[in-house]
Amino acid sequence: MNAGPATTPDTFTLLPAVENACGTISFRERWRQLKLAHCAVPNYGSSRQFWGNKKKIHTVYLKGDGRHDEKTNARLAAMNIPDGSRVLDIGAGPGTYAIPLAKKHCKVTVIEPSPVMREMLEARIKKEKIKNITVIPKRWEDVNPAELGAPFDAVIASFSLTMMDIGEALLKMHASCNGTVHLFWFLTSPAWAQVNKDLWPHLHGGIFPGEPTADWLWQILYEMGICASIQPESQVSVSRYADVDEAVVEFRQRLNCTTPAHEEIVRNYFHTVLRQDGDSLILGNGTRSAHIWWNTMDQQDVT
Repeated sequence: MNAGPATTPDTFTLLPAVENACGTISFRERWRQLKLAHCAVPNYGSSRQFWGNKKKIHTVYLKGDGRHDEKTNARLAAMNIPDGSRVLDIGAGPGTYAIPLAKKHCKVTVIEPSPVMREMLEARIKKEKIKNITVIPKRWEDVNPAELGAPFDAVIASFSLTMMDIGEALLKMHASCNGTVHLFWFLTSPAWAQVNKDLWPHLHGGIFPGEPTADWLWQILYEMGICASIQPESQVSVSRYADVDEAVVEFRQRLNCTTPAHEEIVRNYFHTVLRQDGDSLILGNGTRSAHIWWNTMDQQDVT
């Protein structure tokens, strides 16, 4: 059974290729080089270290948890995964999609490397007495396709695309699916990335290189022979804070602040950049995300 909206790819302007003395650099290689640059940022750490830190996850990732039901429901509607499907959810977190899909009688296999997220997911599974979710405690890079069984009707990777070799990760998703693959990723740079770029050099030295965006993903798929659909999401995510203190608490975790001087830099920054909006303070101009999807049965000559 196939999932996903029955639409054709949006008109999309190809970005110019990057040239060097050796010729054109693929977007897959541009992605890898940016991730390598992350490894060189002083004190930045790895995604594995972040997702294994319960304090950071609860301070950063779960900020505003419970206020995103509207966006989750919109994404589930956009994916249009039929009841009873076999679904693979890569980086499922606390079950944002896995739980509602399981309630629709889908058999969901979750790939989740974070012990903190698995603990939260398992608590929800127990509380809601769900029987049809299988959890594989690994990174997607470490999963052997043989342990997944037959191809899935739908594959989801929502804001979990932190892989160094994104091309290999996407090829494995494609091979694991006989229906539709769904990716959700940033179309514009998230507000936290701009804060990192602004403050990291002053706190730790080095330059924060930013994050690749959804247009890069579309280009990588195109290079691989996959003509995917891309739909900018209508909702814009805005980072809101009750006061400066709340922003400081979040970003002293994100920015690995270890001294009072670090915290003072962060506090002074937020006193400058946060803007009043009603009864809260907002950061930046909002972040837009995109839904990228393709039906694996419609694609040939994928490399």
